[in-house]
Amino acid sequence: MRLKLPHQARFWLLPAFLSVSGCVSVLPEQPKPQAVYRLAEPERQVPVAATLVVREPDAPRLLSSRNIASEGPQGGYQIVPGVAWADRATRLFQVTMIDSFSAGGSGFAVDNGTGISGDYELYWRLHDFNLQGSEGVCRLSLTLMDGSNRKPIAQYSASARVGASGTGPLARARALAETGRDCVAEGARQVSDKISQDFTPEG
Repeated sequence: MRLKLPHQARFWLLPAFLSVSGCVSVLPEQPKPQAVYRLAEPERQVPVAATLVVREPDAPRLLSSRNIASEGPQGGYQIVPGVAWADRATRLFQVTMIDSFSAGGSGFAVDNGTGISGDYELYWRLHDFNLQGSEGVCRLSLTLMDGSNRKPIAQYSASARVGASGTGPLARARALAETGRDCVAEGARQVSDKISQDFTPEG
């Protein structure tokens, strides 16, 4: 059965609907950060003896976003105002991991988005990536997989801590960016060593 509204009611509902829908547009915008950061550039590259496909790491939602988080003394987290990552933190980790491998050897590292099949694949997870006071903290777990059947070959963990050289959110963000770089470097070294030991090119 179709409900018919009185003529006056239809005129009353229209401005009420417009009033409610208009409320959405007056919400305040999120403040823009004063500075955005990437992870610090790798200090050195390690060789890779085969084709390695690097996936974007998994992470809790708080750590995978562009926000920079700080852990309080009671274990709670808060967003550090005025600073942010230039992209998703997990995407920055993926790019930094790829850049940690040199391209001059017999192999190379690639983004899984390229569609290239690799001899190995790297699945990994970001467990911690936040500030504790003026110190950056990072903890990773990594699983190296066979590229043909995706069976696990080896598992590793990596961690790093870097203290800020100054006070304030900018210095703390730089410390966390260096922490991420150092954490990735440790993981890349372990993966490089394992592939160098095990990989035998097909001849």
